[in-house]
Amino acid sequence: MNNTELIRLQLNHLVTQARQDLYTLSRTSDYYKNQQILQRIWDALSSIHFLSELLANQASKTSCPVQNSIPQPAATSQPQIPPITPLPNPNNTTNNQRSFTIQELATFDGKNGRPAYVAVNGIVYDVTNNRAWAAATHFGLVSGKDYTQEFASCHAGQQSILAMLPVVGRLVQ
Repeated sequence: MNNTELIRLQLNHLVTQARQDLYTLSRTSDYYKNQQILQRIWDALSSIHFLSELLANQASKTSCPVQNSIPQPAATSQPQIPPITPLPNPNNTTNNQRSFTIQELATFDGKNGRPAYVAVNGIVYDVTNNRAWAAATHFGLVSGKDYTQEFASCHAGQQSILAMLPVVGRLVQ
């Protein structure tokens, strides 16, 4: 099985998953379940976008087999589709925001059924149901901490990542 076939199978799986999630979303009124499903759909769409860029990269190099799995921008002869910035989550701006000290934030470590929160630029986000924060960790980072510098160094200019996370409060000194 070649790379293109593997990517096609992964795309089919993601589309099937997204369809099932949309169906489930249309049948449930549970707020928290809806948030989980929306996050999963967002993750699936992000993966689909990544894989489509990978396919476009392979198509632009049809004269030689693709050995590099890092997607490159599509060929200049193809129309460029600008990245889509998600709309801010309306639930991100709750009126009932809480203030957290760094010590209070540390208690939201996602362990023993506690929610998993992280802070970036003074805003506290709930990452409990975020796929990128499975088991309340993200590439060795554990929840319950301020990751302003880490976010800036790894995700500079990607505010859309934060826009999809529920805001639960602000970090105070």
